[in-house]
Amino acid sequence: MEMITRVLMNQPVTKLRMLSTVVISCGIVVGMHFQGQLLRPSSVSAAESADIYVSVSLVGGFPEDRGLSLGGQGAPKVTLYNSLGAGVRIGIFPEFTRRIVGVEIEYFGTTGRLLAATSGNNGRGEATAGLTVTNSMTNLIARKPDGEFRPYAGVGVGYSSAIFHGASFPGRTNQDFDSTAAFSYQLMVGVQYSLGGRTFLFSEYKRVTANFHWSDVSLDYHAHHALAGIGWIF
Repeated sequence: MEMITRVLMNQPVTKLRMLSTVVISCGIVVGMHFQGQLLRPSSVSAAESADIYVSVSLVGGFPEDRGLSLGGQGAPKVTLYNSLGAGVRIGIFPEFTRRIVGVEIEYFGTTGRLLAATSGNNGRGEATAGLTVTNSMTNLIARKPDGEFRPYAGVGVGYSSAIFHGASFPGRTNQDFDSTAAFSYQLMVGVQYSLGGRTFLFSEYKRVTANFHWSDVSLDYHAHHALAGIGWIF
């Protein structure tokens, strides 16, 4: 998490894009909440109004071994090692959707490593680097609204940021990489388990796709993620 935070603090453009996404998403969440309040009959109790929640999670990333291009040439062999990180989200299931359809904003990131065989004018070699990817997403979720187990599924769009650190790329004189951001999207399925009251556990699978570009380097990023976390409904 310290690596993810340090990377973001050094990237004002990426932070601005992500902040814009979060601000817009918060407006959607707040708007849906107040619309639900206007449509809700006065006789409905507070316990029957919108579900507003926050959750935190541990994230395991499992990138697919493909998609690295160096100097316009695809690397013949790429290994993207499994990564580890964390995430946080806030969401709402408003009363006017019967708490079945909701919107959430989410931020999560992972740090792992990359290893690739290279070939070109400078001969064969090996490219290595640490890779940190962070994601700021707005998700549309559909779920089972009640019961002890609450399965759900959703889609999300947003911006993802990637940076290589400790890089060693053959034939490249400058091994320092700035963070780069790209449009990204994700598909997800999961299940919540109620602990009673307003606390729940959840597990989730998601697949994130983005296409990152640096000078002479690009990465077509496809990663599977497994999440486990805890949340609280307000």
